[in-house]
Amino acid sequence: MPVNKYNIYIICKNEEIFKQKAKLLHDKYKAKICYIQFIPAEYLTLTQCNQKMLKKLKTLYNTKRKSIIRKLGCIAAHRKALLAIYSNQTHNNLILEEDADLMNSLPMPPGKSCYMGGWIVPPKITLAGKVEVGVKPHRGINKIDYDKFKIVTTHALFIKDQDEATELLNMTIEPESLKPYDIFLAGNQFFKEFYYPSVFVQGAHKSEIDNKGADLNYYRTYNYGLEKPKKGSLKKTKRKKIKRKKTKRKKSKSKKTKSKSR
Repeated sequence: MPVNKYNIYIICKNEEIFKQKAKLLHDKYKAKICYIQFIPAEYLTLTQCNQKMLKKLKTLYNTKRKSIIRKLGCIAAHRKALLAIYSNQTHNNLILEEDADLMNSLPMPPGKSCYMGGWIVPPKITLAGKVEVGVKPHRGINKIDYDKFKIVTTHALFIKDQDEATELLNMTIEPESLKPYDIFLAGNQFFKEFYYPSVFVQGAHKSEIDNKGADLNYYRTYNYGLEKPKKGSLKKTKRKKIKRKKTKRKKSKSKKTKSKSR
């Protein structure tokens, strides 16, 4: 029997950010975590020799090239995470993106693969925000009724074992082209369940993948978009960022005055 602890794979742009994220999780939940691995984010480069790459994404005709490259990079990074799971032969695998922030306590590993955060939308995503989905989940694992709703965003995915990770990896490699990763997963109904309440929310920032505004994905993924954030929860995050910026400015100013005095 595998140890009932998480093996966590965090997709980050650099190792410094990874270490911060890993330390935060380990310090708080070391009894529930077996292993944490860094998965470098994938920044693809379009050249005159690989223009065919643009056809690898099924998307709207007017989607900008930069957006296509970012979305393909997201798929490539998740492939690396899935390959790492296969190579390590690990169970209770949690794939996190860099912007995944804890919003509730980390439970014991669920019994099935599931979303551990996301945005609940109607089957037709263009109706999001216009039509009530009418989802009333209970604490713990809930089934996804794809006739009534689906879940998008991929910042927190729990994959029970290496066999399921291998299956998903093959699904992303075999087709000639794929839809954006979250739409692809929902379209193929790969995940049948989601964990409630949401364990991870997308932190307030401007997404590098879909170029959305700083707060939009935070509100969408706060408890799957089924409730609004508590007052002050987002302001605290902003205050920290503002303080960091101010300290950086002060440091840069002090350096300039020192250089002038010399």
